[in-house]
Amino acid sequence: MRFGSVAIEFLPAVQRIVADGVPDFSRINLVDIVRDVMEIEHIEVIEITMEMEHMVPGSITPEVISQLADLKDEIGHSYTVHLPLWSIELATFNDFVRSGSVESVCHSIKMAEPLEPDAYVLHATGALAAEYTRNNYSEIMNLLVCGYMTSFAMKSVEEIMSKTEIDPRKLALENVEFPFDFTRDIVDEHGTGICFDTGHLLTKQSGDESIIDFYRKHRDRIVEVHLNDGIDTRTPGKYEDHLAIGKGELPVRDFLLELKKDGFKGPLIFELTTEEVIESLDEIRKVVPEVLGGL
Repeated sequence: MRFGSVAIEFLPAVQRIVADGVPDFSRINLVDIVRDVMEIEHIEVIEITMEMEHMVPGSITPEVISQLADLKDEIGHSYTVHLPLWSIELATFNDFVRSGSVESVCHSIKMAEPLEPDAYVLHATGALAAEYTRNNYSEIMNLLVCGYMTSFAMKSVEEIMSKTEIDPRKLALENVEFPFDFTRDIVDEHGTGICFDTGHLLTKQSGDESIIDFYRKHRDRIVEVHLNDGIDTRTPGKYEDHLAIGKGELPVRDFLLELKKDGFKGPLIFELTTEEVIESLDEIRKVVPEVLGGL
């Protein structure tokens, strides 16, 4: 199995940037960060968060992308890309915001092309769509609202594919805080891939089926897994996800053996801190050593 990690999480990034209460963006060197993460045993894939270009000026430039591509040739790892999600809403009815969101995503796809990513992870719906799902609407009203927002997301994905000519299978729509049945409609309409975030499902953000049931239902289109643990708090909007493996309710052994049985070739990306990645790999080694070349 191909395990991977994000290059850097949000809080560790802030901790690197801020020194004595003063932000210094030059303290982020993405090439050095990737090199350090690749020293973790069993890590073969790095996910680059394209949001960094906007959050940390100078962190992602064409020059940095070129250096990351050279590093790939040197070390032999591969990349995935997480497209921008903060301040992005591809499902909005406000066409000014929606069009700007499409342009931002397209820009990131084109910038990341030299990395030859295995997948480009996309949130087809964002914070606005998630907010609507938390409202106490009737079942009929909820279906109408979700269907309405899905129609805009559908249009946005079509525009992204047209403008970038991306391989649809590499555009991996993630299960986020939005009923995944609607997202699956977009997947089927445009032939895209799926990024399965285990923590989002465990916390019931995208549906209430089990991890195994979701995988079996959608494995025809799953090209990447965001592998993290989670706990269902039964409180909408209050999620305990993106936990280290073993800290939540993920059926670790059953799920990873299911992937192994299927011969799943896609990357399994930990969206965790470096310390949590190591902790997670230790837990996997203990619970299901077969997937790490053990017993």
